[in-house]
Amino acid sequence: MNTQYNGVIVAVNTDDTHDIKSEVAELKVLAESINIKILGTHIQNRHEIDKRYYVGSGFLEEISEMYEDLDYVIVNDEIKASQNRNIESVLDTSVLDRTQIILDIFSLRADTKAGQLQVELAQLEYLVPRLRGQGINLSRLGGGIGTRGPGETKLETDRRHINRRIKEIKNELKTIENTRKNYRENRNRKKVTKFSLIGYTNAGKSAMFNALTEANTKELNQLFATLDPKTRKLEFQNGFNAIITDTVGFIQKLPTTLVESFKSTLEEAADSDFLIHVIDNHSDHIDEHYRTVQELLKELDMFHIPTIVLFNKSDLNNELNYITNETYFLVNKFMEKEELLNNLKEGIKDNYEFYTRNITMNEINELYELKQDTYVTNLTFNEDDEIYTVEGYTKDISIIQEILKEKQ
Repeated sequence: MNTQYNGVIVAVNTDDTHDIKSEVAELKVLAESINIKILGTHIQNRHEIDKRYYVGSGFLEEISEMYEDLDYVIVNDEIKASQNRNIESVLDTSVLDRTQIILDIFSLRADTKAGQLQVELAQLEYLVPRLRGQGINLSRLGGGIGTRGPGETKLETDRRHINRRIKEIKNELKTIENTRKNYRENRNRKKVTKFSLIGYTNAGKSAMFNALTEANTKELNQLFATLDPKTRKLEFQNGFNAIITDTVGFIQKLPTTLVESFKSTLEEAADSDFLIHVIDNHSDHIDEHYRTVQELLKELDMFHIPTIVLFNKSDLNNELNYITNETYFLVNKFMEKEELLNNLKEGIKDNYEFYTRNITMNEINELYELKQDTYVTNLTFNEDDEIYTVEGYTKDISIIQEILKEKQ
């Protein structure tokens, strides 16, 4: 049985904060997912975060008087080691910031070699400037929450050993990244159309992935259920073949160390022809989730990729809660595969190049290739001339030229 901890959340609502209630509500869910029972949330309105105590020291003293038995104080932002130490001195309990909570959840969810390495790298790079003598008191951290992944013994080794381990992990990840890169380059040479599912964590991307591909990826009602990209063939009813990738979910204030560590994973989406932005239409914070994803797309230089928005969980709520600039549809995982695929074809027609060709009976194999490698929308047969007229959309006109051996 997992140990239950008691904790409180401390947050600062500054002039730059978009929606502090959304952030705190999310942090509460994050904390509870790793068995920290939140006894209370305490928000201080300030123009900026206090450089010494995060919130005012008097505010911390008031919190201290409210509780007798706390295991953790959870801070809504990533804080400096000195701030961590100062908060500990007032509240006399372990302090975890938002980044540590997210890293801890990632360490629990990582179930492949690549995912585990990426999480360990992020944790070690977070901890290097916070080693004992520099900031966080590691004896207070012990082996509990916030230290999973690298482990207690590794945390207490010297900085030189940790830096050596970071270098080892980066080398291992480089090998994995090169393998993925080779796959991507091979797909690009063949000009295969690629869709990538993106979105806020727990929006239902894996459910959409399963519905579209008839795969059996785990669907869990939990944050960050998918850390490693999964790619499958995507077969449309007209014969067109593409591929689709399920990616790691986004979240407000996604730690910089995680963005860096998972860059090779996120590059799977950056290499796409289309992004499928899955939004939880049943969420109370749909606007914040949308804004967070949009900001991360800009940060990752993916904002230019054509996007199709799927407002998911329409079985729970079929009213449109949010309007986007992108083409959008209301969907849920219980829909027929063909109905979901029909939503994607709109993106193809809006962004790919239209073509038309006449195919003779002697070119029947070429017709088959056209149906596989381009999106054919209309096919008619003239019995008098024994000629097929093909209309459709293609990622690149060179695909047509190569199949039909036309001069380029």
